[in-house]
Amino acid sequence: MNLKKLIEDSGYFVWLALGDSITEYNHCTEGYENYLQHFDTLLRLAYSKRKYTIINTAVGGSFLNKDADFAIDKIRRFKPDFVTAMFGMNDSCGGRDGLEKFKTELNKLCAFCKGNGIPLLLLTQNPLDYSCNIECIQTRKSLSEYMDVVRQTADACGVELVDIHSIWSKDVLEQSNNEHFKLLHDGIHPNHKGHEYIFELIKKQIYK
Repeated sequence: MNLKKLIEDSGYFVWLALGDSITEYNHCTEGYENYLQHFDTLLRLAYSKRKYTIINTAVGGSFLNKDADFAIDKIRRFKPDFVTAMFGMNDSCGGRDGLEKFKTELNKLCAFCKGNGIPLLLLTQNPLDYSCNIECIQTRKSLSEYMDVVRQTADACGVELVDIHSIWSKDVLEQSNNEHFKLLHDGIHPNHKGHEYIFELIKKQIYK
């Protein structure tokens, strides 16, 4: 996927972002830009706001297992040229019992975008440090398995993926728990440095 080409081939480019509180702009970025706002700054300088818009429709607390139809309705309403979707953190609270439903709903989202010719980019989420005894972390013990579903679904559906979870795990968490927590606002949500990191990972893969 080449974001520059998608924008340049479009008369007016509409990017629709789906997700939960990690994508939603809220207090966890501590007043700084989140990863989408970093893209907005990058694209504004490159193309001006006459060429594109980024619509962030993420809702804190969203579960794809409950909100897939809501997400698809937003795609219908906004008619975007490009969609990003980052889900799983909240769904993982349901444990392994929710994995099959999550896979079904993610497949539904991918099939809708593919059937309507809309480029979709799936994003895995930041890992959690289970050695830290914080309730919000310990209730999400199945997160890695949900991220596996995202990877498998992307592969099966022929959808591009930026595997934030794997890269962050390998390059940060597995190297230093302390460096991992420096990228977080709390036990789950990235802070402004975490959002910078996520932005750079996505940019490296799709902004060529």
